[in-house]
Amino acid sequence: MRTIPSYLACPCEQHSTLQISQEGLHCLACGQYFETVDGVLDLLMGERFDDEQCDCMWSNEEVTGRFLSQNYLDPLLKHLFDNRLDNALRILSIGCGVGSDVEALNELGYEACGVDAGSRAKYWMRRQWPDRYYLANGKHLPFADESFDVVLMGCVIPHIGVVGDTQTTTLDYLEQRQRAAREMRRVVKKGGYMLISSPNRLCPLDFFHRSRHDAHMPRLHSRQEPFLLSVDDYAMLLREDGDCQQIKVLPLRGYWGFFSSSRYLLGRILQLPVRFYFNQFMSWQWTSKLRSTGLNPWLILLVQR
Repeated sequence: MRTIPSYLACPCEQHSTLQISQEGLHCLACGQYFETVDGVLDLLMGERFDDEQCDCMWSNEEVTGRFLSQNYLDPLLKHLFDNRLDNALRILSIGCGVGSDVEALNELGYEACGVDAGSRAKYWMRRQWPDRYYLANGKHLPFADESFDVVLMGCVIPHIGVVGDTQTTTLDYLEQRQRAAREMRRVVKKGGYMLISSPNRLCPLDFFHRSRHDAHMPRLHSRQEPFLLSVDDYAMLLREDGDCQQIKVLPLRGYWGFFSSSRYLLGRILQLPVRFYFNQFMSWQWTSKLRSTGLNPWLILLVQR
């Protein structure tokens, strides 16, 4: 690596500037060295995410991430920043997975990068800008303070403070999630935005963590289950230090492409009422107050710092 992006920093507590050395990157504050592994800069501090290695699921994530960026994120960002593309917005995707969302955002003119701590990183060398991806843990982000205009976090917080890739929380799950929330707030600019999404704890139907990837029925769960979060749960994490101006629950229209269930006839039939519920009913203005309740299966929160 000949140059280091200005926003890159050591993931240690000091978030010190990194220096280039023969071994890779060196932090003068904590003394750690970071190397490039399989073409990707490994800035991981803390545990890796033990995500399931399933090529069929990751293939679906490829098209889903690109659809999300083109159909939901791009129109939203243009609205929030009044089409400000002369000075490209800098965007971070935490838990970017295979990285297709980051790639699509860069194609659209944004300056986007992504981090992930799981096995999906093997896909990054397929991307047009593989140097914009970093192995890193969301609780220890390798970036300087206030580096990004927008931080994205899609269904990441529920998977922090759990046993492996399960819905079983650890004893210190809340402390771990608080750490991740603080890091997310730290790296976003004052006045910038965080876009956070995941299934809603208050909705008893979880369409996104089914028993098998090819299962048709949603997962039934208790409203008291600590794995998922509600709007109030997120508000508690994000307003811990009073650093967030507002939290808005956004409509769902255009967020999901329903690609997984579209591959087979039964899935296409069963998705029709779900499509209507997501893209119409839960996106109408007169149902906006219902988005914070148990009637909404998927939360999309826009948080301004």
